[in-house]
Order: sequence, then C-alpha cells, then structure tokens
Amino acid sequence: MTRADRSGGAWGYLERYRADIGGGVVMLLLTNVLFLGIPVTTGMTVNALQEGRHDDVPILALAMVGFAIGTAITRILSRIWIFNAARAAEYDLRSDLFRHLLGLDLPWYRAHPTGDVMSRLTNDVQTVRAMWGAGVLNVVNTAFAFATVLVMMIRVDPWLTLLACLPYPTIVFLGRVFGRRVYKTSQAVQAQLGALSNEIQEDLTSIQAIKSYGLEGVRKERFRISSQKLLEKNMALTRVRGQLGPAFAALGALSSIVVLYVGGRSVMRGDIELGQLIEMSGYLARLVWPTLALGWMLSLLQRGRASWGRLEALFGETATVVDGTGGRLEAAAVRGGLEVKDLSVRMGERAILDHVSFAVPAGTTTAIVGRTGGGKSTLVEAVCRLIDIPPGAVFLDGRDVTSLPLADLRSAIGYAPQEAFLFSTTIADNVAFGYGAGSSIPKARADELERVTGAGAPALTPPAFVDGVPDSRIVAAAEAAGLTRDLAAMPDHYATVVGERGITLSGGQRQCVALARAIASDPRLLILDDSLSSVDAETERVILDRLEKVLAGRTALLISHRVAAVKNAHQIVVLDEGKVVEHGRHEELLARGGLYAELYRTQILAAAPPTALSEVAS
Repeated sequence: MTRADRSGGAWGYLERYRADIGGGVVMLLLTNVLFLGIPVTTGMTVNALQEGRHDDVPILALAMVGFAIGTAITRILSRIWIFNAARAAEYDLRSDLFRHLLGLDLPWYRAHPTGDVMSRLTNDVQTVRAMWGAGVLNVVNTAFAFATVLVMMIRVDPWLTLLACLPYPTIVFLGRVFGRRVYKTSQAVQAQLGALSNEIQEDLTSIQAIKSYGLEGVRKERFRISSQKLLEKNMALTRVRGQLGPAFAALGALSSIVVLYVGGRSVMRGDIELGQLIEMSGYLARLVWPTLALGWMLSLLQRGRASWGRLEALFGETATVVDGTGGRLEAAAVRGGLEVKDLSVRMGERAILDHVSFAVPAGTTTAIVGRTGGGKSTLVEAVCRLIDIPPGAVFLDGRDVTSLPLADLRSAIGYAPQEAFLFSTTIADNVAFGYGAGSSIPKARADELERVTGAGAPALTPPAFVDGVPDSRIVAAAEAAGLTRDLAAMPDHYATVVGERGITLSGGQRQCVALARAIASDPRLLILDDSLSSVDAETERVILDRLEKVLAGRTALLISHRVAAVKNAHQIVVLDEGKVVEHGRHEELLARGGLYAELYRTQILAAAPPTALSEVAS
C-alpha cells in the first residue's frame, strides 16, 4: 500500500484530499442556495410591477445581481477545489502505477504488450481523473440542485411540483439501462485503444526494419484496420451517449410543458400569482442543465469505472520473482563465489535448462559457450534472478540467491546483456547508471516535489558530471570498455546524446557503452552476455586485453559465441540444448574433440583468408 489507500477502490485516492473535496462540496451547496435567490427575486419583481410598487424594482434588481455574483464566485471555487483534488489524486495514482510496474519482473513484461501498458498509464488514468473531477462535481451539484429546487417548488405549489416531477422516474430508469451499455462499450474502446497503442509503439521502435524490408504499405494497412476498429467502437459508444442527451432533454421539457399548462390555468383561476408561476419556471430552468448533464455524467462515471477496472487488473498483477527473507547481503563481504546445482528452467513443456550444475570459484573467470538457443542467456538471467528459479539451485558465496533481497543481489552483480539498451541521454549518463547516477533529480526540483506533494524528497544520486567533467569512474569504465577512440571522434565526447535507445551509435558502440555501465558499478561478479558480438575482431581483442586488468581478483561469467574470445578463461562450460555437455579448460576441450572443438574449428575456418581455405580444402 502506498500513499493512497487502494482498499477503497478508485474513490480511496480522494481520501487524502477530503478537505479540498469537502470545501468544494460546501461551495456547491452555497452555489445552489444562492441561485435560488434569482427566481425568488424575479417573481417578486413581476409582482411588484403588477402591483405598481416600482420603487421596489431597483432594490430587487440589485439583489438579483448580488445573487448572481455570489453564485459565480462559489461555482468557481467549487471547481478549483474539486478539480485540483482530482488532479492531485491523478498524480498519486500515476505514481503508484509506475511504482507497481517497476516491481514487476521480466517474465511479466515479456507477456504483456508495452503499448497496452502505456495506454493504461495515460488514457485510463485520465478517464479515471475525469470521473473524480467532473464526475464528482456533477453528481453533487445535481443532488443539491434537485434537493434545493424541489423544496422551493413545494413551497410555491406542492401539487404542481408533483406533476412536474412525474417524468423524472423515467429518467432514472433510462439512466440505469444506458449506464450498463456505456460501461460495456467503454471497456471495448479502452481495450482497442490499448491494442492500437501497442501496434504504434512496435512500428515506431522497429522503423528501421520496416524501411529495410519495404513494409511501409503493409504496416500502414495494418494501422488503418486497427484504427477502423477503434473508430467503430468509438462510434458505438458515441451512439449510446448521443441517445442519452436527447432522451433526458425531452423528459425535462415535459416538466416545463406541465408547469406552463397547469400553472397557467392556476394563474387564470387565481390560485397562484403570475410571479409565482415565473418563479416556478425559474426553478425548472435551474434543473435543465443537471437534467441534460445526467447523460454525460452517467457516461463519465461508467467510462471511469471501466478504466478503473483495467487499472485495478494492473494493480492485481504480481511478480513471480520476489525478495528473499534470509537477511541482507553486505556488499563489502561479497567475494563472488558462484555455484549452480541441478538448475532446471522450463517454458511450458520445453526445458530451457536441464539439470545444469557447475561451480565458479571466487576471483576466477568462467566462460559459457554453445550453439544458439542452448540456454546461455537463460542461465545468466537465472543467476541474476531476472526469472524465477527454484530454491537451492544457485548460490552466491554459499548463500541461496532466492533467500537474498533482490536489490542486494543485483548490486553485487554487473550485467552487460547482449541486447544493449541505452537511455535517451548522454554517454556519461548511460555509463553512470551502473552506479546509480545519471538520472539524479536536482535538489531544487526535489524540494519543490516535497512541498507540493507532501511526500519525502526523492533520494538524490551523484551527478555524472561535476563542473562539466565526467566522474572518474565513468572515464575508467569507458577506457576499459574500449570507448576511448570512439569518444575522441565525437564532438561532445562524454556529453554526446545518444538518442532514443542509442540510435545515433553503431551496434558495437552501444555494446561498449553497456559494457562500461556494468564495469562502472564495480561489481564482485561481472556477467557479460555476448556483449562484444557486434564489435569487430580488432576492437574485441583490445577490449579483452583491457578487461584482464578489470577482471583481476573479480569473479566473471563470460557468454560468447566466439570461442577465441574465451579461450583464456579459467574454465569453460559448454551448453547444448539446455544441458552441460562439456566442462574444462581450452586445451582440454580441444583434445576431447567434442562440441567445443567443433565450434572452434568452424570459427577458425570461417575467419581464415581464402588462400588458407584453399590449402585446407586441398
């Protein structure tokens, strides 16, 4: 549970702002009470003119002006307080959602489209906020309007009031019928909007592949079809909402017709005065907007309910990878010894890892090699607990990793994945993410957030630059990752902005930045998952030479398709179809003539010049 109490459902988020909501409700009550003065003074003015009391007219006119000004002021204040409370609650909801999403694990994100999640964070949250703001305001205002107006109408003529109210039970019935239809169609609209958002997100992030294969026409047609589906669902919702307004307006008009006809006959008989009939007409005019707004308000509430249902489903998602309860892991005490015991990971009926076992002594380097799809990356994710694993399968310094807090475990590991992801900021910032810098909130902004929200200021992290100079850890990590030559060719050096997902850099440069990020964290266990696959052979050799100094006294797990890149490891584990098929040093594995030797010979032949290949063939 966070700042807002979700046990109260969508409305629990307004609990924190009950003072603002209460103030807005009081202003709405005053608005409706003050408005009553206008029909009263209007009727009194008509009677005064009929009776020749002309001196009373200016005073009554000034009273009407005063009531109108008071109504305007209280109406404005009610909107300010209620709408501001809704905006603040929206901030809490969006923050809670993002905090919850950060707590979900990698398998969840692989199973849920990013576009749909983004749609819930944006469109659904805004719809719920509209329910809190305009919805609350109109519900309260409608209730007060009917309550106060009916009291004044009964004061004038109870029988005429009863006749005028006869159409309203039908309005309630129609509201229930249309409300259910609006709820269902709103759910369909939000679901289709999420699907469309996901397609757009996929197309924009894969624009290079789309253009490379000339798929612009295909993707445009796919977008057109999805947009047409959204249009059809929106039109269905619009048709339902469009029927509400005219239906309620027609029923409201019946009340006016009844008052004019029956009330007019009463005036002719002398049962009531003309001023009282005009006063009754003024009261009915006060109910015109609340009556017309009933349809829009019901639609707003039902759409908000539908969106809240989607958000509540998101809140209901839980991570399969959870914190261990076996006590803290002190970073200073970590030596980096790793042991894998009979580890199995399955995806459906398929065994990705099948009873894998090996040990990595602290301070040594172990290489994991094998064919594509052999389970190497899954093994790395298991060690980092990015995926769920059974207890008793992976140990760090003799402690079961499933018993360790996730933050402690991952702070002890430096991980450079094969698919290097870079944030849309500078190179220095991207490297500094490795030790918690690069995305710090300025102190002035943190103080402002604390003042506005009342929450504790976010934890500040050290900046990547100090007086325009990058942190020494960034420089050292960049040198070790082989970035020095590339940085020298860039106009802004460490301050170069890499663009979205690092699009301005080559694949090899992105991998080097990700490698530098892992090194900058100064981990006791460094895991490189084929993180040099996109660099050329010469750059790879330079980086590997520099990594020898970085790896000295540090435990390392190297994943690589290039056998030549791992031949100097203390031990090599060969995976094939999720199983350990070989285990030993480079020379030993070559002598056995197994899968490792086959991979080595294949890569040597592939790298040999044409003349050498001719000699081999002859």
